[in-house]
Amino acid sequence: MLYNTFQHIPGIGKKTEEKIWKKQILTWDLFLSEHKKINISESKIKKICKYVELSKIEIEKKNHLFFLPLLSRSMHWRAYPEFADNCCFLDIETTGLSRDYHDITTIAVYDGKESKVFIQGKNLDEFRSEIKKYSLIVTYNGICFDIPFIEQKLPDIGFDHLHVDLRFALKKIGYSGGLKSIEKQLGIVREGDICDVDGYEAVRLWKRYKRGDKRALDKLMKYNIEDVVNLKTLMDITYKNLREKSFSCIQ
Repeated sequence: MLYNTFQHIPGIGKKTEEKIWKKQILTWDLFLSEHKKINISESKIKKICKYVELSKIEIEKKNHLFFLPLLSRSMHWRAYPEFADNCCFLDIETTGLSRDYHDITTIAVYDGKESKVFIQGKNLDEFRSEIKKYSLIVTYNGICFDIPFIEQKLPDIGFDHLHVDLRFALKKIGYSGGLKSIEKQLGIVREGDICDVDGYEAVRLWKRYKRGDKRALDKLMKYNIEDVVNLKTLMDITYKNLREKSFSCIQ
């Protein structure tokens, strides 16, 4: 939805964006050709045109860093289609909730086609190079938990990604609670031997693995992968609903 977005332009807020949309000027290209329809100052018109031209160039280059300081975090979801090819869904499992006293056990990453799991004591360091491949990260409660945890345990990773935290994005369309609760609310069913696994069980699985139970690690990895695969389903639902909600002002 970036091609429909004007709020990333300094000085342009929700009211001005909706004013533009209400004139059926829904894209950057339409603004460049039809901006005379809009009753806003000439100086503002020139500024918008300048940023629209810049935005078109940078989006063609897939340069998310251009949009990162301009787009408020609450609107990073709008970049989902444009950066879908450079997007990953991310979730971590840990030995507990404290970044000071507990450790990361696994990090799962899903790019929409393939999932990878990075495991403490095996290949966790490879996450550093993996995350650099992406422009957009999608998490659930990642702002408060996953990203700060990773930053503390792998401090040389500099996150400079667009970031959609579905915990807050889903709340805008009426869904709140934990990830598993929201999955159930939306009819997403986990099957097989991981249907009842939660974060607490994930801790126990790791402890069993450390005592020599390799099947426990397999189950933990399967659970972590299911988390990130389901994040894509939730992101697709969230994007569709937030887009419709954004354009409700012109209906």
